[in-house]
Amino acid sequence: MKNFLLVINIVLICLVGYLYYLHFHSNNKTTTHVEQNNFHGEMKGGFRVAYIDMDSLQNNYGYYKKIKSEFERKQAAANTEIGGMQKKYQTRAMQLQQKGSTMNQQEQEEAMQEINKMQQDLQTKKQAIDNDLYNYNSKMKEDILNRIQNFLKEYNKDGKYAYIFSYEPGFMFYKDSTLNITPDVITGLNNEYSENKK
Repeated sequence: MKNFLLVINIVLICLVGYLYYLHFHSNNKTTTHVEQNNFHGEMKGGFRVAYIDMDSLQNNYGYYKKIKSEFERKQAAANTEIGGMQKKYQTRAMQLQQKGSTMNQQEQEEAMQEINKMQQDLQTKKQAIDNDLYNYNSKMKEDILNRIQNFLKEYNKDGKYAYIFSYEPGFMFYKDSTLNITPDVITGLNNEYSENKK
C-alpha cells in the first residue's frame, strides 16, 4: 500500500512540474497575441457587461406582481381544499374509531376500507394539486424569463453589451453599480405590460 501511494505521489509531482513548465513556457508566446486581441477589442468599443437586480425587478414589475398574486390565490385555494379533505378524513376516522367496539367483524372491515379509501383519495388529490401548482409555477417562470429575454434583445439591439447577467444575492461577490440597468429594464417591461393590457 505504501509503495502504491509513493508511485501516485511521484506521478502527481511529475504532472504538476509538467503543467508548471507548460504554463510559463507558453505564456511568453501568447502574451503578444493576447495583447493584440485586447487592443482590437478596445478598438471595437470594448467588452461591456451589465446586470439586472432580480429582487428589484420582481418587486417593481407589474406583470410579475400580478401573476405572483394569482399563484398565491391558487395556492391558498388548494391549501383550503386539502385542509377540508383532511378535516373530513379525521372526523370520519374518529367516528368509526368510537364505534369500533360495537361493530361486528364485517362492519370493522368495511370501516377500514372506507378509511383507506379516504386516505388514498386525499393523497391522490394532494399529489394532483401539487403537480398543478408546480406546472403553473414553471410556466409562470418561463413566461417571465421569455418576456425579459425578448425585451433585452430589443434593448441591446445596438450590441452595446456583450453579456447581461441577472444578479441575485449570494451569486456575485462584487458588482459595479454603474453596470446596473435594472431601472431601464423595469420601466421598459412595465411600459410593454401597460400597452398589452389596453
